[in-house]
Amino acid sequence: MNTTALKKLRTWMDQHGFERFFVQHPENFAWLSGGGDNTVVVNRPVAWLEVPGGADAPVKLHTSHIEARRLAEEEVPGLEVIPHPWYNPPHLPSPNDSEHDLTLLRLVLGPEEQERYRALGQDAARAIGEVMRDAEPEWTETELAGAVASALYAYGIQPVVLLAAGEERIFSYRHPLPKNRPLGRLAMAVLCGRRAGLIANVTRVKTWGHRQARALMDRVLQVEAAALSCTAPGKTLAEVFLALQQAYTDIGHPEALEEHHQGGLTGYKPREMLATPSNLTVLEPAMAVAWNPSLRGAKVEDTFLIGENGLENLTLDPRWPTVEVEGRSRPGLLEG
Repeated sequence: MNTTALKKLRTWMDQHGFERFFVQHPENFAWLSGGGDNTVVVNRPVAWLEVPGGADAPVKLHTSHIEARRLAEEEVPGLEVIPHPWYNPPHLPSPNDSEHDLTLLRLVLGPEEQERYRALGQDAARAIGEVMRDAEPEWTETELAGAVASALYAYGIQPVVLLAAGEERIFSYRHPLPKNRPLGRLAMAVLCGRRAGLIANVTRVKTWGHRQARALMDRVLQVEAAALSCTAPGKTLAEVFLALQQAYTDIGHPEALEEHHQGGLTGYKPREMLATPSNLTVLEPAMAVAWNPSLRGAKVEDTFLIGENGLENLTLDPRWPTVEVEGRSRPGLLEG
């Protein structure tokens, strides 16, 4: 169990007068259990945790007879299991995390979570980088996505979002689900990869002599720099949004802000919260962010941990070509 998360939840329960609480959503299950997975079909829970309010009272696992042994041995060892027939599952009792949003409790990551995130980020960046270095213009988008998925699974990472676009579609869609189209002279791969509950977010772009690619990436990196400079303890998500808005105006593309969300806080979901003009959530040390500014034909994205004195890039790939933007090393275009 994640003892820091359990303590946070019990403090919150006490504030709300709850003697016990039931946790079923996969992101909350992973957070509370220290990385356990309560799904078989993606994002559909097959178990829940019963959390009593007392500091020493044991947490219990409720699931079907089908999943009881596997979950007890592999996902949440050490918990008492209360099994039920697969054909007669009980309703999730109240109060539970479908009735009460626990997002705010998840945002500040504990030391153990930060270490897991660092390892995940390095492996996710390595996986997508390996594939993009091998990619050729003759590959299709589906071949690129399949190779990224294979590389991720080799590191024990589950792709929960996997996008791929070649020259034909990268200028048309911000969320290009992979199609059987050739990459051509420009390719982008986007992933949100989950391991032990946490999610790393990475975008990489490769060119084979596309004449617009460099200028587009330079502009996107300028926009990202504005967001990164504003990402500091005490700032709000709304302030970062306004910095992004001004940056798009400065590069002559104010419309781009309307064409895609710009990212926000991340962790146990690809985006725990988006930056919007009305989101006054205050950034704190040990929160994670992933900004994804884009133009038609270019995008940049990494996952960062907010520190007291700056940002730590969790998805840094030392083998990927970099450019320096306002004193930061950022991923550039990979030339094929």
